[in-house]
Amino acid sequence: MHHADLRHATAPTPVIQPWDYVVMRRNAAGLSIDHLAAALGGKLFARHLRAIETPGLRFQQIARLDQVIPFSATVYRQLADLPPHQHPRLCQRCGWDAHTDQPDGHGGLITWSRTDDAICTRCEQGTAQ
Repeated sequence: MHHADLRHATAPTPVIQPWDYVVMRRNAAGLSIDHLAAALGGKLFARHLRAIETPGLRFQQIARLDQVIPFSATVYRQLADLPPHQHPRLCQRCGWDAHTDQPDGHGGLITWSRTDDAICTRCEQGTAQ
């Protein structure tokens, strides 16, 4: 590869694994594992959350996180079941996807950043974890 070729090469997008997605969405909601577990129904859920956030583990079924935080079970399944080149496009900071309507904190809905296509407008505005 010539030096001129290196200028045009782009870094590969990091692969977001299913456990990363759970952590990203929980953090974006501003909740600890214990707080999310309490919102889901109690301490029993804390063990489950720790398991689904464990690197390397993929689950067929997980708690209905979408009842408490912006979360897509469909996205989780895609990340768990499909090869990386078939994964949905997600914000590299918070895990948001374009099929999830979520307020951006400034009176609108989150969309893709116009200045950095790897992140959403909420992360661009600095309001996401």
